[in-house]
Amino acid sequence: MSCRKILIASAAAVLVHAPVAVANEGDVVNLSAALTMMHDNNLFRLAPSVNPASFGLEGRSDTITMATLGLNLNKTFGRQQLIGNVSFVDTSYKRNNYLDFLALNYDGKWLWAVGTRWTGELSLDRAESLNTYSDYTTSNYRARNVRLIENERFTANYWFHTSWAAFLGVSRTSVTNEQAGLAENDYEASGFNYGIRFRPVSGSTVALRVKQLDGSYSNRPFNAAAQSDNGFSDNSVELDASWLLTGKTQLRSRLEYLERKHDHFASRDYSGWAGNLDLVYAATGKSSFTFGYKHGLAAFQQATSSYYELDELNLGARWAATEKISTGARLGYGKRSYHGEIAPLPAGVEPREDKISRAGLDIGYKPARWLELKAGMNFEKRNVNDDRYDYNDRTTFVSLSAQY
Repeated sequence: MSCRKILIASAAAVLVHAPVAVANEGDVVNLSAALTMMHDNNLFRLAPSVNPASFGLEGRSDTITMATLGLNLNKTFGRQQLIGNVSFVDTSYKRNNYLDFLALNYDGKWLWAVGTRWTGELSLDRAESLNTYSDYTTSNYRARNVRLIENERFTANYWFHTSWAAFLGVSRTSVTNEQAGLAENDYEASGFNYGIRFRPVSGSTVALRVKQLDGSYSNRPFNAAAQSDNGFSDNSVELDASWLLTGKTQLRSRLEYLERKHDHFASRDYSGWAGNLDLVYAATGKSSFTFGYKHGLAAFQQATSSYYELDELNLGARWAATEKISTGARLGYGKRSYHGEIAPLPAGVEPREDKISRAGLDIGYKPARWLELKAGMNFEKRNVNDDRYDYNDRTTFVSLSAQY
Protein backbone atom coordinates (compact mmCIF):
# COMPACT_ATOMS: atom_id res chain seq x y z
CA MET A 1 0.00 0.00 0.00
CA SER A 2 1.35 3.45 -0.96
CA CYS A 3 2.08 6.19 1.58
CA ARG A 4 -0.82 8.21 0.15
CA LYS A 5 -3.31 5.38 0.69
CA ILE A 6 -1.99 4.75 4.19
CA LEU A 7 -2.41 8.44 5.09
CA ILE A 8 -5.97 8.64 3.75
CA ALA A 9 -6.91 5.41 5.51
CA SER A 10 -5.38 6.65 8.78
CA ALA A 11 -7.22 9.98 8.60
CA ALA A 12 -10.48 8.19 7.91
CA ALA A 13 -9.88 5.84 10.84
CA VAL A 14 -9.36 8.78 13.21
CA LEU A 15 -12.58 10.41 11.99
CA VAL A 16 -14.52 7.20 12.50
CA HIS A 17 -13.07 6.14 15.85
CA ALA A 18 -12.57 9.54 17.52
CA PRO A 19 -15.58 9.02 19.86
CA VAL A 20 -13.69 6.21 21.57
CA ALA A 21 -11.10 8.64 22.97
CA VAL A 22 -12.28 12.21 23.01
CA ALA A 23 -9.75 15.04 23.38
CA ASN A 24 -9.69 16.67 26.80
CA GLU A 25 -8.33 20.12 27.60
CA GLY A 26 -5.71 18.68 29.93
CA ASP A 27 -4.35 16.13 27.45
CA VAL A 28 -0.62 16.41 26.76
CA VAL A 29 -0.82 14.70 23.36
CA ASN A 30 -3.70 14.90 20.89
CA LEU A 31 -4.23 13.24 17.53
CA SER A 32 -6.11 15.13 14.81
CA ALA A 33 -7.36 14.32 11.34
CA ALA A 34 -9.26 16.11 8.59
CA LEU A 35 -10.66 15.39 5.15
CA THR A 36 -11.31 18.39 2.89
CA MET A 37 -12.74 18.60 -0.61
CA MET A 38 -12.41 21.88 -2.51
CA HIS A 39 -13.46 22.98 -5.99
CA ASP A 40 -11.47 25.82 -7.60
CA ASN A 41 -12.97 27.23 -10.80
CA ASN A 42 -9.74 28.99 -11.88
CA LEU A 43 -6.89 27.00 -10.37
CA PHE A 44 -4.20 28.58 -12.56
CA ARG A 45 -5.51 32.15 -12.14
CA LEU A 46 -5.89 32.62 -15.90
CA ALA A 47 -7.23 35.81 -17.45
CA PRO A 48 -10.77 35.57 -18.91
CA SER A 49 -9.39 35.97 -22.43
CA VAL A 50 -6.91 33.08 -22.10
CA ASN A 51 -7.65 29.69 -23.64
CA PRO A 52 -6.33 27.01 -21.21
CA ALA A 53 -5.50 24.73 -24.15
CA SER A 54 -2.85 27.23 -25.29
CA PHE A 55 -0.86 26.22 -22.19
CA GLY A 56 -1.55 22.51 -22.59
CA LEU A 57 -4.25 22.54 -19.90
CA GLU A 58 -7.50 20.55 -20.01
CA GLY A 59 -9.47 23.34 -18.37
CA ARG A 60 -9.51 26.08 -15.75
CA SER A 61 -11.11 24.24 -12.83
CA ASP A 62 -10.18 21.30 -10.66
CA THR A 63 -11.41 19.42 -7.59
CA ILE A 64 -8.84 19.06 -4.83
CA THR A 65 -8.90 16.54 -1.98
CA MET A 66 -6.75 16.97 1.13
CA ALA A 67 -6.25 14.38 3.86
CA THR A 68 -4.48 15.57 7.01
CA LEU A 69 -3.17 13.56 9.94
CA GLY A 70 -1.59 15.45 12.81
CA LEU A 71 -0.06 15.03 16.25
CA ASN A 72 -0.13 17.88 18.79
CA LEU A 73 1.92 18.18 22.00
CA ASN A 74 1.59 20.68 24.85
CA LYS A 75 3.54 19.86 27.99
CA THR A 76 4.48 22.08 30.94
CA PHE A 77 7.05 21.03 33.51
CA GLY A 78 8.19 23.53 36.07
CA ARG A 79 8.85 26.84 34.33
CA GLN A 80 9.35 25.17 30.95
CA GLN A 81 6.73 24.54 28.25
CA LEU A 82 7.01 22.41 25.11
CA ILE A 83 4.54 22.96 22.23
CA GLY A 84 4.70 20.90 19.06
CA ASN A 85 2.58 20.16 16.01
CA VAL A 86 3.39 17.68 13.25
CA SER A 87 1.13 16.94 10.30
CA PHE A 88 1.16 15.02 7.05
CA VAL A 89 -1.03 16.56 4.33
CA ASP A 90 -1.82 14.60 1.20
CA THR A 91 -3.15 16.83 -1.60
CA SER A 92 -4.52 15.29 -4.79
CA TYR A 93 -6.02 16.88 -7.91
CA LYS A 94 -8.75 15.17 -9.91
CA ARG A 95 -7.84 16.63 -13.32
CA ASN A 96 -4.23 17.79 -12.92
CA ASN A 97 -2.77 14.87 -10.99
CA TYR A 98 0.82 15.90 -11.83
CA LEU A 99 0.29 18.50 -9.05
CA ASP A 100 -0.29 15.84 -6.35
CA PHE A 101 2.08 16.06 -3.40
CA LEU A 102 2.52 14.81 0.15
CA ALA A 103 3.64 17.50 2.61
CA LEU A 104 5.33 17.19 5.98
CA ASN A 105 4.63 20.28 8.10
CA TYR A 106 5.72 20.93 11.66
CA ASP A 107 6.32 23.64 14.19
CA GLY A 108 7.83 23.32 17.63
CA LYS A 109 8.53 25.71 20.50
CA TRP A 110 10.40 25.49 23.74
CA LEU A 111 9.29 28.35 25.99
CA TRP A 112 12.15 28.35 28.47
CA ALA A 113 12.82 30.17 31.71
CA VAL A 114 15.77 30.34 34.09
CA GLY A 115 14.86 31.88 37.41
CA THR A 116 12.54 34.89 37.28
CA ARG A 117 14.64 37.18 35.08
CA TRP A 118 15.55 35.05 32.07
CA THR A 119 12.90 33.80 29.62
CA GLY A 120 12.93 32.99 25.95
CA GLU A 121 11.87 30.84 23.06
CA LEU A 122 13.55 28.30 20.82
CA SER A 123 11.44 27.43 17.79
CA LEU A 124 11.56 25.82 14.37
CA ASP A 125 8.94 25.24 11.70
CA ARG A 126 8.56 23.71 8.26
CA ALA A 127 5.74 24.29 5.74
CA GLU A 128 5.19 22.86 2.25
CA SER A 129 2.53 24.14 -0.15
CA LEU A 130 1.83 24.51 -3.84
CA ASN A 131 2.96 27.91 -5.08
CA THR A 132 0.15 30.28 -5.90
CA TYR A 133 -0.39 30.87 -9.61
CA SER A 134 -1.46 34.47 -9.04
CA ASP A 135 2.20 35.58 -9.29
CA TYR A 136 3.36 32.94 -11.78
CA THR A 137 5.95 34.40 -14.17
CA THR A 138 6.42 31.52 -16.63
CA SER A 139 4.08 29.84 -19.10
CA ASN A 140 4.92 26.26 -18.06
CA TYR A 141 1.77 25.31 -16.14
CA ARG A 142 2.48 21.61 -16.64
CA ALA A 143 5.31 21.62 -14.07
CA ARG A 144 4.54 21.27 -10.36
CA ASN A 145 6.05 23.94 -8.15
CA VAL A 146 5.90 23.16 -4.43
CA ARG A 147 7.49 25.71 -2.10
CA LEU A 148 9.24 24.70 1.14
CA ILE A 149 9.76 27.31 3.88
CA GLU A 150 11.86 26.52 6.97
CA ASN A 151 12.51 28.81 9.94
CA GLU A 152 14.73 28.56 13.02
CA ARG A 153 14.63 31.15 15.82
CA PHE A 154 16.07 31.75 19.28
CA THR A 155 15.16 34.64 21.59
CA ALA A 156 16.34 35.52 25.11
CA ASN A 157 14.67 38.12 27.37
CA TYR A 158 16.29 39.62 30.44
CA TRP A 159 13.64 41.10 32.77
CA PHE A 160 15.52 43.83 34.61
CA HIS A 161 12.15 45.07 35.94
CA THR A 162 8.82 43.30 36.52
CA SER A 163 7.43 45.00 33.38
CA TRP A 164 10.58 45.71 31.32
CA ALA A 165 12.94 43.40 29.45
CA ALA A 166 15.86 43.69 27.07
CA PHE A 167 15.98 40.96 24.41
CA LEU A 168 18.26 39.49 21.78
CA GLY A 169 17.31 37.04 19.05
CA VAL A 170 18.83 35.18 16.10
CA SER A 171 17.02 33.61 13.14
CA ARG A 172 17.49 31.67 9.93
CA THR A 173 15.06 31.27 7.01
CA SER A 174 15.29 29.02 3.95
CA VAL A 175 12.90 29.14 0.96
CA THR A 176 13.14 26.47 -1.75
CA ASN A 177 11.01 26.09 -4.88
CA GLU A 178 10.78 23.04 -7.13
CA GLN A 179 10.91 25.30 -10.19
CA ALA A 180 12.85 28.49 -10.87
CA GLY A 181 11.48 31.53 -12.68
CA LEU A 182 9.49 33.07 -9.85
CA ALA A 183 9.30 36.74 -8.91
CA GLU A 184 11.05 35.84 -5.63
CA ASN A 185 13.51 32.96 -6.10
CA ASP A 186 15.03 30.52 -3.63
CA TYR A 187 16.99 32.17 -0.87
CA GLU A 188 18.57 31.67 2.52
CA ALA A 189 18.77 34.44 5.09
CA SER A 190 20.06 34.69 8.64
CA GLY A 191 20.43 37.54 11.08
CA PHE A 192 19.76 38.95 14.50
CA ASN A 193 17.44 41.37 16.28
CA TYR A 194 17.54 43.18 19.60
CA GLY A 195 15.45 45.66 21.52
CA ILE A 196 13.38 46.40 24.59
CA ARG A 197 9.97 45.11 25.64
CA PHE A 198 7.32 46.58 27.98
CA ARG A 199 4.68 44.25 29.45
CA PRO A 200 2.50 45.69 32.24
CA VAL A 201 0.34 43.52 34.49
CA SER A 202 -2.67 44.15 32.20
CA GLY A 203 -1.17 41.71 29.68
CA SER A 204 -0.59 44.30 26.95
CA THR A 205 2.85 44.39 25.29
CA VAL A 206 4.97 46.93 23.41
CA ALA A 207 8.34 46.14 21.83
CA LEU A 208 10.90 48.26 20.01
CA ARG A 209 13.09 46.07 17.81
CA VAL A 210 16.11 46.56 15.52
CA LYS A 211 16.57 43.84 12.88
CA GLN A 212 19.41 42.95 10.54
CA LEU A 213 19.28 40.14 7.99
CA ASP A 214 21.75 38.96 5.33
CA GLY A 215 20.59 36.68 2.53
CA SER A 216 21.78 34.92 -0.58
CA TYR A 217 19.81 33.74 -3.61
CA SER A 218 20.30 30.12 -4.56
CA ASN A 219 19.27 28.21 -7.67
CA ARG A 220 19.52 31.46 -9.63
CA PRO A 221 22.61 32.35 -11.68
CA PHE A 222 24.11 35.80 -11.29
CA ASN A 223 23.02 37.81 -14.34
CA ALA A 224 24.34 41.33 -14.87
CA ALA A 225 22.15 42.01 -17.91
CA ALA A 226 18.93 41.15 -16.01
CA GLN A 227 20.37 42.53 -12.75
CA SER A 228 19.70 39.22 -10.98
CA ASP A 229 21.81 39.54 -7.86
CA ASN A 230 23.18 36.78 -5.65
CA GLY A 231 22.87 38.51 -2.27
CA PHE A 232 20.95 41.11 -0.28
CA SER A 233 20.56 42.61 3.19
CA ASP A 234 17.47 43.75 5.09
CA ASN A 235 17.70 46.30 7.90
CA SER A 236 14.74 47.67 9.83
CA VAL A 237 13.49 49.34 12.99
CA GLU A 238 10.11 48.08 14.22
CA LEU A 239 7.60 49.05 16.88
CA ASP A 240 5.15 46.29 17.88
CA ALA A 241 2.16 46.70 20.16
CA SER A 242 -0.69 44.51 21.40
CA TRP A 243 -2.89 46.57 23.66
CA LEU A 244 -6.09 45.79 25.55
CA LEU A 245 -8.11 49.00 25.10
CA THR A 246 -11.12 47.66 27.02
CA GLY A 247 -12.38 44.30 28.20
CA LYS A 248 -13.89 43.78 24.74
CA THR A 249 -11.44 45.58 22.44
CA GLN A 250 -7.85 44.72 21.54
CA LEU A 251 -5.53 46.70 19.28
CA ARG A 252 -2.60 45.03 17.51
CA SER A 253 -0.23 47.19 15.49
CA ARG A 254 3.20 47.20 13.87
CA LEU A 255 5.14 50.12 12.41
CA GLU A 256 8.41 49.42 10.64
CA TYR A 257 10.92 51.31 8.54
CA LEU A 258 12.77 48.83 6.36
CA GLU A 259 15.60 49.04 3.89
CA ARG A 260 16.66 46.38 1.40
CA LYS A 261 20.03 46.60 -0.32
CA HIS A 262 21.47 44.23 -2.92
CA ASP A 263 25.13 43.28 -3.18
CA HIS A 264 25.72 44.54 -6.72
CA PHE A 265 22.68 46.31 -8.21
CA ALA A 266 21.48 49.40 -6.37
CA SER A 267 18.63 49.78 -8.89
CA ARG A 268 16.95 46.80 -7.16
CA ASP A 269 17.12 48.45 -3.71
CA TYR A 270 14.08 49.85 -1.95
CA SER A 271 13.12 51.34 1.41
CA GLY A 272 10.09 52.77 3.16
CA TRP A 273 7.46 52.39 5.84
CA ALA A 274 5.45 49.23 6.41
CA GLY A 275 3.07 48.05 9.08
CA ASN A 276 -0.39 46.93 10.03
CA LEU A 277 -3.22 47.93 12.34
CA ASP A 278 -5.74 45.33 13.55
CA LEU A 279 -8.70 46.03 15.82
CA VAL A 280 -10.60 43.13 17.40
CA TYR A 281 -13.94 43.82 19.07
CA ALA A 282 -15.68 41.03 20.98
CA ALA A 283 -19.19 42.44 21.07
CA THR A 284 -20.53 39.53 23.10
CA GLY A 285 -19.33 36.12 24.17
CA LYS A 286 -20.75 34.78 20.91
CA SER A 287 -19.73 37.39 18.34
CA SER A 288 -16.60 39.28 17.31
CA PHE A 289 -15.59 41.76 14.63
CA THR A 290 -12.17 42.52 13.17
CA PHE A 291 -10.85 45.42 11.15
CA GLY A 292 -7.40 45.36 9.60
CA TYR A 293 -5.20 47.65 7.52
CA LYS A 294 -1.83 46.65 6.11
CA HIS A 295 0.85 48.57 4.24
CA GLY A 296 3.76 46.55 2.96
CA LEU A 297 6.79 46.41 0.69
CA ALA A 298 7.87 43.14 -0.94
CA ALA A 299 10.42 42.05 -3.55
CA PHE A 300 9.03 41.27 -7.02
CA GLN A 301 11.95 41.11 -9.42
CA GLN A 302 11.31 41.40 -13.14
CA ALA A 303 12.52 43.76 -15.87
CA THR A 304 9.52 45.98 -15.18
CA SER A 305 9.72 45.95 -11.36
CA SER A 306 11.96 45.24 -8.36
CA TYR A 307 9.31 45.45 -5.64
CA TYR A 308 5.70 46.32 -5.01
CA GLU A 309 3.92 48.49 -2.47
CA LEU A 310 0.78 46.98 -0.92
CA ASP A 311 -2.22 48.63 0.75
CA GLU A 312 -4.93 46.30 2.04
CA LEU A 313 -8.15 46.59 4.06
CA ASN A 314 -9.87 43.60 5.67
CA LEU A 315 -13.14 43.21 7.58
CA GLY A 316 -14.26 40.05 9.37
CA ALA A 317 -17.02 38.82 11.63
CA ARG A 318 -17.73 35.61 13.54
CA TRP A 319 -20.91 34.56 15.26
CA ALA A 320 -21.64 31.48 17.37
CA ALA A 321 -25.35 31.05 16.82
CA THR A 322 -25.51 28.11 19.23
CA GLU A 323 -23.01 25.84 20.99
CA LYS A 324 -22.94 23.71 17.83
CA ILE A 325 -23.32 26.21 14.98
CA SER A 326 -20.95 29.04 14.07
CA THR A 327 -20.42 31.18 11.00
CA GLY A 328 -17.88 33.66 9.69
CA ALA A 329 -17.68 36.28 6.92
CA ARG A 330 -14.76 38.17 5.37
CA LEU A 331 -14.32 41.13 3.00
CA GLY A 332 -11.03 42.45 1.68
CA TYR A 333 -9.70 44.99 -0.78
CA GLY A 334 -6.09 45.61 -1.73
CA LYS A 335 -3.95 47.54 -4.17
CA ARG A 336 -0.45 46.70 -5.39
CA SER A 337 1.74 49.33 -7.03
CA TYR A 338 4.91 48.06 -8.74
CA HIS A 339 8.14 50.06 -8.70
CA GLY A 340 11.85 49.81 -9.46
CA GLU A 341 11.87 48.90 -13.15
CA ILE A 342 15.37 48.29 -14.52
CA ALA A 343 14.33 48.78 -18.15
CA PRO A 344 12.47 51.94 -19.24
CA LEU A 345 8.78 51.38 -19.90
CA PRO A 346 7.51 52.10 -23.43
CA ALA A 347 6.04 55.54 -24.01
CA GLY A 348 2.48 55.76 -22.72
CA VAL A 349 2.75 52.58 -20.58
CA GLU A 350 2.14 53.08 -16.87
CA PRO A 351 3.78 50.95 -14.15
CA ARG A 352 1.70 47.91 -13.26
CA GLU A 353 -1.05 48.33 -10.68
CA ASP A 354 -3.28 45.54 -9.28
CA LYS A 355 -6.63 45.94 -7.53
CA ILE A 356 -7.77 42.83 -5.65
CA SER A 357 -11.19 42.23 -4.08
CA ARG A 358 -11.98 39.25 -1.82
CA ALA A 359 -15.05 37.90 -0.04
CA GLY A 360 -15.67 34.73 1.92
CA LEU A 361 -18.28 32.96 4.00
CA ASP A 362 -18.15 29.75 6.06
CA ILE A 363 -20.41 27.85 8.43
CA GLY A 364 -19.42 25.17 10.94
CA TYR A 365 -21.42 22.53 12.75
CA LYS A 366 -20.10 20.58 15.76
CA PRO A 367 -22.36 17.61 16.52
CA ALA A 368 -19.85 16.69 19.26
CA ARG A 369 -16.97 18.47 20.96
CA TRP A 370 -14.40 16.38 19.09
CA LEU A 371 -15.98 16.62 15.62
CA GLU A 372 -16.63 19.56 13.26
CA LEU A 373 -18.19 19.78 9.80
CA LYS A 374 -17.45 22.99 7.92
CA ALA A 375 -18.37 24.37 4.50
CA GLY A 376 -17.63 27.65 2.82
CA MET A 377 -17.05 29.72 -0.29
CA ASN A 378 -14.41 32.31 -1.25
CA PHE A 379 -14.30 34.79 -4.12
CA GLU A 380 -11.33 36.73 -5.49
CA LYS A 381 -11.13 39.20 -8.36
CA ARG A 382 -8.02 40.95 -9.66
CA ASN A 383 -8.12 43.92 -12.03
CA VAL A 384 -4.77 45.01 -13.50
CA ASN A 385 -3.94 47.86 -15.85
CA ASP A 386 -2.56 45.08 -18.07
CA ASP A 387 -5.43 42.73 -19.04
CA ARG A 388 -3.09 39.74 -19.26
CA TYR A 389 -2.99 39.54 -15.45
CA ASP A 390 -6.73 39.88 -14.71
CA TYR A 391 -8.55 36.92 -13.19
CA ASN A 392 -11.71 35.87 -11.35
CA ASP A 393 -11.68 32.93 -8.96
CA ARG A 394 -14.25 31.09 -6.85
CA THR A 395 -13.49 28.24 -4.45
CA THR A 396 -15.97 26.16 -2.49
CA PHE A 397 -15.07 23.62 0.17
CA VAL A 398 -16.43 21.14 2.67
CA SER A 399 -14.35 19.56 5.44
CA LEU A 400 -14.69 17.12 8.31
CA SER A 401 -12.19 17.27 11.18
CA ALA A 402 -11.75 15.44 14.47
CA GLN A 403 -9.39 15.60 17.44
CA TYR A 404 -8.77 13.21 20.31
